[in-house]
Amino acid sequence: MCSILLIANPASGKYKKDKIDKILLLLKQKADKVELALTEYRGHAEILARESDADLIIAAGGDGIINETARGVVGTDKFFYALPLGTINVFCKEYGIGRNPYKAVEKLNLSNIKKIPVGYVGDKLFLLMAGFGFDAHVVKKVENKGVKYKILKTAMHFMYGFPAFFSDKYNKITMYKQGKKYIFYHGVFAVAASYAGTYKLGVIDKNLINAFLVQQKGRLALFRAFALLFFRFGFNGIHVSSDYFKIDGVDFCQLDGEYVNLEKQSNYILLKKDAINFLSPHS
Repeated sequence: MCSILLIANPASGKYKKDKIDKILLLLKQKADKVELALTEYRGHAEILARESDADLIIAAGGDGIINETARGVVGTDKFFYALPLGTINVFCKEYGIGRNPYKAVEKLNLSNIKKIPVGYVGDKLFLLMAGFGFDAHVVKKVENKGVKYKILKTAMHFMYGFPAFFSDKYNKITMYKQGKKYIFYHGVFAVAASYAGTYKLGVIDKNLINAFLVQQKGRLALFRAFALLFFRFGFNGIHVSSDYFKIDGVDFCQLDGEYVNLEKQSNYILLKKDAINFLSPHS
């Protein structure tokens, strides 16, 4: 048995007190001590996770709070798990947790430890993927509108996808892989296979960062790359894998669906293997 800290965001559109109370009761069947911590501001989950003495830190929410919580446990001896209380829950789908939070608690296996990787853009962590170009522009537009609830954010991603596609201008981005130079305008750097929780980018190597790039300029090239992805044929662009890349010419991106402003235009995209002690659910 162990001690558990459950972290949740009360401002989330999916947060319900009765649901959290039921989850806490289920968790108490698996641990000696279970505590609940509610976030008060963006980034608070990272602090709560880092400062906790609990053996197991569980993020209850969507990919945003899961990412925040992971930042607080990465590189430590603490164990990590997630419960799907978001709209899309890409991380929970990717790692076999599923979509039902109660069944996810039942799947929690305290003895099944799996080391999982994380990616970094500079010092910014991602569990799933980093997006540049079109992908990042859409997320930035939604973020600038200050949309509070995740379900509304999901709808607005589609709404703002059209102006981002037809109106936005995209700068050339330069990428270096072990001395080889690549030019691209849109790119997804992934440690997970699923894009938006539903669409498969392609066959990936989970021991590396997988870069899916659109190298041609213009809307036609952008359409070709993402249209086939949304029709479940995979990403139509070049696929390059490495444990690190260097990119120049970009000052913002999206990480796990959240807008991130980068402090400099030249950054390394790195993979850190075995970074988190994830409790992989039993089948």
